[in-house]
Amino acid sequence: MKVLYALQGTGNGHVARARELVPLISHRCEIDVLVAGTQSQIDLGFPIRFKKFGLTMKYNTSGGVSYLKSFFSNRPLRFLKDVLLLPVKEYDVVIIDFEAITSYACLLRGVKSLQLSHQAAYWSKLTPRLEPRVWHWELVLRHMSPSNFKIGFHFNAYDTFILPPIIRSDVRKLTPTSGGHYTVYLPAYNAATLAEWFKRFPKESFTVFTKEKDFHSTLNCVFLTFDNELFISSMCNSRGVICSAGFEGPAEAMYLGKKLLITPIIGQYEQAANAICAEREGALVFKQLDESALPIFNVFFQIENFVKRPWPDYAEGLVECILENAKKGRALDDISALKLH
Repeated sequence: MKVLYALQGTGNGHVARARELVPLISHRCEIDVLVAGTQSQIDLGFPIRFKKFGLTMKYNTSGGVSYLKSFFSNRPLRFLKDVLLLPVKEYDVVIIDFEAITSYACLLRGVKSLQLSHQAAYWSKLTPRLEPRVWHWELVLRHMSPSNFKIGFHFNAYDTFILPPIIRSDVRKLTPTSGGHYTVYLPAYNAATLAEWFKRFPKESFTVFTKEKDFHSTLNCVFLTFDNELFISSMCNSRGVICSAGFEGPAEAMYLGKKLLITPIIGQYEQAANAICAEREGALVFKQLDESALPIFNVFFQIENFVKRPWPDYAEGLVECILENAKKGRALDDISALKLH
């Protein structure tokens, strides 16, 4: 059996999930990997057959989506060429983690694919999000990476096809402690903005991870270039985590039992929905770094709102379930035989 695993490389969460699932698949059958986009800061750790530009979203320095930068950063003709040339018919199983090129290549050639992503959870009307719902963002979530079959991941089982987060083994093996610092990862803000903001809290200590190369630590902020091992070590030994409202980062903080303060990137509908779901799990949420966030930060530093979610390790069982479905001609998203233990 030959598998194509395609993922969006513009987010650390997609890559972290691939690092768990791809080796498990490769032990059972032949696999090729496609990565679209290059913004992730986690090394995949395995060979990539197809590297594509894909579709991307750009941010400004004040925590929001830059629609202008995003428009000019994408290359529609290159995207169309990649869709037309991708040889998806070579594969027995196509697994997609919110990656558009492979989705549309399969759609064009009538090849069935499985959407295996956090975003697939929003294909359910039962998954919490903003009200009233924003129709054009709902279209993006459902049609940016369409598939015949779907399995989603979220903090809770809002629907029958939604599973708990896949927590990477690097995090599962950790023994959390409570140190003297807060781990910060807010990639939509630049280092200067963060340094100025955290000056407001001189009694607290922050380890801030950034994409930038030129930055200076301050009296209460240590700035580090993002590194996977350094980040999870810092998170493990922190008093709490302050991060954007992605999915995998907050999920890992919850798994480690850390108090959690998150913010949705401005203009990012999915993250706004994630924030609603995370708040229901016990996380605190702020909208942006301005005066309205001050009381929320102060409450966060004072309270012990630890969010502990000991989600099971079921990744191997999920891979076996998907491959067995493919062998026996069943629906690829049939998880009725999957045991969550």
